[in-house]
Amino acid sequence: VAANTSGGCNMLGFLLQDPSVLYGVDINGSQNWQMELKMAAIRRLDHSAFLAFLGLLPSTGRWEEYERLRPDLSGDAQVFWDAKKGIVEKGFLSNGRFENFVRLAGKLVALVQGRWRVRQLFEDKTAEEQRRFYDEVWDTRRMRFIFSLLFNKRILASRGLNADYFHFDDGSDSFAESFYNRLRKALRDLPIAGNYFVSMYFLGKYRRLDEVPDYLLPQHFETIRQRLDRIRLITADAKEWLASLPLNFIDCFSLSNICEVMSTDDAERLFREVLRTGKPGARICFRNLMLWREAPDALSTSIQKNEPLSRELLASDRSFVYSKVAAYTVKK
Repeated sequence: VAANTSGGCNMLGFLLQDPSVLYGVDINGSQNWQMELKMAAIRRLDHSAFLAFLGLLPSTGRWEEYERLRPDLSGDAQVFWDAKKGIVEKGFLSNGRFENFVRLAGKLVALVQGRWRVRQLFEDKTAEEQRRFYDEVWDTRRMRFIFSLLFNKRILASRGLNADYFHFDDGSDSFAESFYNRLRKALRDLPIAGNYFVSMYFLGKYRRLDEVPDYLLPQHFETIRQRLDRIRLITADAKEWLASLPLNFIDCFSLSNICEVMSTDDAERLFREVLRTGKPGARICFRNLMLWREAPDALSTSIQKNEPLSRELLASDRSFVYSKVAAYTVKK
């Protein structure tokens, strides 16, 4: 499997699918260094200590724990984390720049909506009760206004997202409106119970330790620990790295939304390398935040889209930030 490392949540979750080798590729070295620290913590700590080190349980000794884990890191990762003592001491899982922005946004939402509305949002409801709560209680003019302030191109770009991402083709009049429509689906039409994305966005934390990404659950911890050696981390441009591989090498590609930060020419080059390195029948999945990318038309007979599966994946996407999800199969 070849995947974007990103923060490592998906990568560690993929280990539960028993891949023989999992390549984590990211052009941003800090993503791989974050993954290295997670892997070191999984290897050396028990589950409770792992959660405490990440920041999900209380701890007063995270920096001392880091110093014990430090020899397991690469030299570049050591240099990076040695300069991040404050973040390590807070618990690095949810204390990056964007996470801090999300926490601030959650506080503003609570101020605008009132804490009682936020509490009610997470109370157990039937599907019909959830829809009625959204329509009659949550969807206020004040909420729409604060959303337009927080989730515009300039603000998000200042918090680490490239402003060039923010295009939309869904009939909305602005990026904030497009984003709000996705939020509506997550809060109105999908179950909130168990949706750790919603709790992170509106509470600034995971609501409960049984409502977290799969890699954080205790029942998966030992399996993931035993399979860590299957991970290979590469800091490189994905298309350049794929160009170094032999023919028919990869079974599955998880490309996140990297295609939309590329020019159309670079995206086509990426997909040509996916076709060259993918085995017959290889599966491909990627997402689009705003700027829509498809596999190039010139490759449509060889990289074939599964439209029903793509629609199903988007409809069930609990994170609500992505505009489209695409699933493809390599045909040779």
